[in-house]
Amino acid sequence: MTLLAKRSIIKEDKSNIITLGAIAKEQKKKDPEVVNATIGMLYDENEKLFAYKSVDKALSLLSTDEKYAYGSTPGSKDFHDAIKKWVFREYYDEFKDLSRVMATPGGTGALSNTFANYLDDGDKALLPNYMWGNYKQVLYENHQDFMTYKLFNDNGSLDLADIKKCMLELKASQGRILLVVNDPCHNPTGYSMTEDEWVKLIDMINEISADGTPVILLHDMAYIDYSKAGFDYTRKNILLYKKLNDNAIVIMAFSGSKTLALYGVRIGAQIAVSSSKANLDDFDKANKFSSRSKWSNSTNLGMNLIVKIINDPELKKSFEEELEQSRKTLIDRANSFLVESKKCGLVTLPFDCGFFVTIPCNNPEKVYDYLVKKKIHIIPMGKVVRVTLSAIPLDVCKRLPKIIKEAIDATN
Repeated sequence: MTLLAKRSIIKEDKSNIITLGAIAKEQKKKDPEVVNATIGMLYDENEKLFAYKSVDKALSLLSTDEKYAYGSTPGSKDFHDAIKKWVFREYYDEFKDLSRVMATPGGTGALSNTFANYLDDGDKALLPNYMWGNYKQVLYENHQDFMTYKLFNDNGSLDLADIKKCMLELKASQGRILLVVNDPCHNPTGYSMTEDEWVKLIDMINEISADGTPVILLHDMAYIDYSKAGFDYTRKNILLYKKLNDNAIVIMAFSGSKTLALYGVRIGAQIAVSSSKANLDDFDKANKFSSRSKWSNSTNLGMNLIVKIINDPELKKSFEEELEQSRKTLIDRANSFLVESKKCGLVTLPFDCGFFVTIPCNNPEKVYDYLVKKKIHIIPMGKVVRVTLSAIPLDVCKRLPKIIKEAIDATN
């Protein structure tokens, strides 16, 4: 007998990322030679958790109230404005009246609110077949389900044809569509959509929603500020949101935790964009209710750090310079890994930039076991293994592909 409610009996956190990451962390403590390529955080070349000096300075400038007092449930007007300035950048004036913001605990809070308020019980969200596994848990917690679209076609590009097929299937079966796109620096593959793919996706959404079918584009942009293409390119893609009709809405899941390397502070934002004031008013009402019921309010410290950095020209300039250096570090690591992969014949899924690279294999669990014996910890998932480039130094990125190739060949 159990005292749990029926739908909670089967609940078990089967995500191996946190579990295997904890094992790798403990092994690293015991033996510095262990390679921990599991957890999605940025480490420097000395394998220490990276921290932005500008963020530390901003923290030192906050008052006691700004750090420790309760914040409001949706976040302050200053926080909303700072988020808009950062996310929309040169397009701020064009979007400031077409958007609303809700403070959330990290990007996950934004995802949870969006699933809860834009899908009914039993509805399915449309997820990529290569994905961050927590999407599925959040949906289950919200009494919802999912189906998947193929992320890549045979040419290694975004499979727009399969996305459309799946969208039409959901349109017929449940009368609404919530499509999740994780871009740029997709987790776990590192793929980034091209401008042409973004244009075609927006056009597709307009076509499918033209008859009044609600379409919600949930844009998980956790890694947007680590795109090697830089601010201008990623914000130019955001400008395409303005083309959407009133039957569609874009909701962005922004992770301040990732952008500012404040992983444990858990600060994020749910950002809605629509040309319809009614859509935006509905967003405010429903998501404020959900936020209050789930976490009451987000961290005041995190919100005020963002406000301080965005509104102080000197701090903002310093932070952007540090962020550019972080991007360069990731680019250098990825280039090294990919060059060595090509040399040894290690195949990766299509990669552009970001924290992770993903390698297809037949026996990921066996590959994991093989590598652990070599003091290398990665993440097995489905028919792939994920390597966290953000967590390992350049010299490790260079030597890892050959060892992974040996592991795959030995376990086939």
